[in-house]
Amino acid sequence: MNCPNCQGADETLMHLLFFCPQVEPIWFGSTLGLNPRQLRVNCFRDWWRFINGLAKQMGLPSLVDQSAIICWHLWKARNEKHFEHVDFNPHQILARISATIHDYSSSMSKNLPLAPSRSRADGKQQQSSWVRPPTGFLKVNVDASFSPQTGCAALAMVGRNFKGEICVGESWLAMASSPLMAEAVALCKAAKYMESMGAQNVLFESDNQALILSLLQAHKPIPWEIKSIILALREISHRHPQFMISFIPRKDNKVADWVAKQSLKGQCPFFWAHRPPNVLFSLLLQDGLCK
Repeated sequence: MNCPNCQGADETLMHLLFFCPQVEPIWFGSTLGLNPRQLRVNCFRDWWRFINGLAKQMGLPSLVDQSAIICWHLWKARNEKHFEHVDFNPHQILARISATIHDYSSSMSKNLPLAPSRSRADGKQQQSSWVRPPTGFLKVNVDASFSPQTGCAALAMVGRNFKGEICVGESWLAMASSPLMAEAVALCKAAKYMESMGAQNVLFESDNQALILSLLQAHKPIPWEIKSIILALREISHRHPQFMISFIPRKDNKVADWVAKQSLKGQCPFFWAHRPPNVLFSLLLQDGLCK
């Protein structure tokens, strides 16, 4: 039986859960940040052994729980599409995954991290860093720097391809009432910008956990100061299911953080995206630009 989303691809278990083009960005946009094709496993048993081994190596047993939750939601979404003709919406699936992980961690009285320190796709434990998107995807990192004295915020977006090269970079100034609002405005402006450019297959990342939870967990109350922004982001996500948004630790968002902070000081060069200054270029090297 062939996969309805791929030309001639067999609808095997591994294809359904890992290798289908509709599924790959869900794994990458999830809490695990994995690129399934780079794991080099050919059967579910080997993949499960890899996840268990990685969890023990990193001291993060929650990796196993989260992997099982992601597999369950992917399987459920596949069945809904096949039997109930429900559209396969990656953004909605990611929202369900995030909500289930949150509810599971609460019921188990554990503090499961929204995004554990990501390992490289070859399974070797390395220092956590920015992870390149799969081929054909653009990753857009956003951040904001806020001044409580003036209410002014600097917003930054940095879009990079699978090689780590900057394809698009913008920074803006805006007024905000809090750091949370500044981060929300930054994410919304970045999403609208990519929408206006007609971009496809975009992975957005923010280091503000409260913002991402408010966006993905539809059953949770939204802080009043960002409610209109969250609703606007959800509308954009509904129009563009290939836009996916996830959380990353601040240490993995160094480039966007630098641009935002320097922009607030008025010290970010106008040409930073095309000719990065030495400090910014060193951050790009740390993220693996030349690897």
